[in-house]
Amino acid sequence: MTLGLRTARREQMIPVLRYRSLDPHTTRGAPRRPMPFPTFARHCRLIAAAGRQPMTVSGYVASLGVASAPKNPLVITFDDGGAETMNALRCLAEWGLTATVFVTSSRVGDPGYFHRADLHRIRGLGIEIGGSGHTGRPLNELARTDVIAELTLSRRRLAVAIGDEPRTFAYPGGGYDLSVRQLVISAGYSSACAVRDMLSHPADDRFALARLTVDATTPDSRLQAWLEGVGRSEPHPAPPRGHALRLPRVARSTGPFRPRLGRSEPRLPEPAAASGAIAGTTVIPSPAHATATAASPDSAASRDAGATADAAAASVSAESETVRPAATRRER
Repeated sequence: MTLGLRTARREQMIPVLRYRSLDPHTTRGAPRRPMPFPTFARHCRLIAAAGRQPMTVSGYVASLGVASAPKNPLVITFDDGGAETMNALRCLAEWGLTATVFVTSSRVGDPGYFHRADLHRIRGLGIEIGGSGHTGRPLNELARTDVIAELTLSRRRLAVAIGDEPRTFAYPGGGYDLSVRQLVISAGYSSACAVRDMLSHPADDRFALARLTVDATTPDSRLQAWLEGVGRSEPHPAPPRGHALRLPRVARSTGPFRPRLGRSEPRLPEPAAASGAIAGTTVIPSPAHATATAASPDSAASRDAGATADAAAASVSAESETVRPAATRRER
């Protein structure tokens, strides 16, 4: 261990593994070599032999502070995927493991990406589906109204696709700040995953859980060390107000949701109006005071939020759901 929880026991260190899509054509951002399936199959063998209790993100967060919680939990996550990732998930289930898959809602049904039938198959394997925004753009680089649109559309469309609202969220590309974190809470999520490339622990911020990126270049020895609880870990309070963990937002003006990147696609039928409940939320300065508000994205907008917030939410509701961009996603 390095700085941080040096005195903590290894069994208190929680590896939350982050696999990215095994499909090369679903990659966003900088080119990378996807993990070959035989390598992933070998990882499944190592993970199964580690003696840890595999859990979904939501299951792990719900177990925190519970006396009957597993002593050696393990969380496996996937960011996006397609046909090859489906094969990897089947392999995972064959080894008796589970995971959480974070899905970009606007891409469901695109060539090379998950189809709606795939999402039902994933759920049938006992694997959780979480949200990762509507277009996959880093949320800390967007205006507030765009963040609201990303969260609202993502949760609503995944609920339609799988029959249930996702309970956990992954910040696209790992980018977030305190305002984005609070909007995720207000959208109704019970947890969220960042990246941070370090081990998690029971005192970790449940709305910025640390994950360890596992890719084709990760040696087996490093993966085994993580599974044994060996690696970096440190306390992670909520970032101070205005501090972005990646790039600062480029715009803060209220206005309609207009995708700035990617291609335009055929317009979709408009579902029910997006909620403006998120627009009136209050930023909480510390995770100690952060409570997961059960505000549904379909609830009515608060009239006490002020004229500006009402106008912004109405604009999002009227214009955002007719656009289905495929924007470039930044990955670490």
